[in-house]
Amino acid sequence: MYIGLTGNIASGKSTVAKMFEELGCYTIDADEISRIVMRKGETAYFGLVKEFSEKILDKEGNIDRGKLKGIVFNNPQKKELLEKIVHPAILNYEKKLVSNIKGKDDKAIILTQAALIIEKGTYRRFDAIMVVYVDEKTQFERLLKRDEIDVELAKKIIKSQMPVEEKIKYADFIIDNSRDISYTKAEVERVYEAIKIYKYCERQLKKTIKSK
Repeated sequence: MYIGLTGNIASGKSTVAKMFEELGCYTIDADEISRIVMRKGETAYFGLVKEFSEKILDKEGNIDRGKLKGIVFNNPQKKELLEKIVHPAILNYEKKLVSNIKGKDDKAIILTQAALIIEKGTYRRFDAIMVVYVDEKTQFERLLKRDEIDVELAKKIIKSQMPVEEKIKYADFIIDNSRDISYTKAEVERVYEAIKIYKYCERQLKKTIKSK
């Protein structure tokens, strides 16, 4: 089963993904893949340097993600250009990982962790969508503490994203990560059991269809 794991910034997607991994699930981090496909010599690297020039590079010739983020954050056109270059490379790399996992384990539960699954319409490629929920006040406090940024920037980042209440409308599974870690762990275990039931029902449905 292939699940898209999403949620807004500082919602705890990585924490939740790690908990599912501990339960035996396979996890893929789209942000980590983006770092891989942007490495020197990779396809996305050459595309980004061509479009944004060498001013996005550090002294070693690697892409400086901070410089790139500074260029695209307040420029929708530049952001769209960045996504046009990087997202196809991420999806191709991800497909290879998923194929390799399924080749080794046909009963695998795979979760791809990514922030923009719903916004970009790529949620359709998954068997199910899981949203990590956190209320805005808690999200704001965690973002300030995690990234050590000022209040105004934190507000701007949060307001730039789709409200989590909208994302929930697309969810097959919801993890409430607004409380302490023990509560989140219980939420993960609850949803994990629900996924196993979901998989069982899906298999039974396929058997029924084949027998007709």
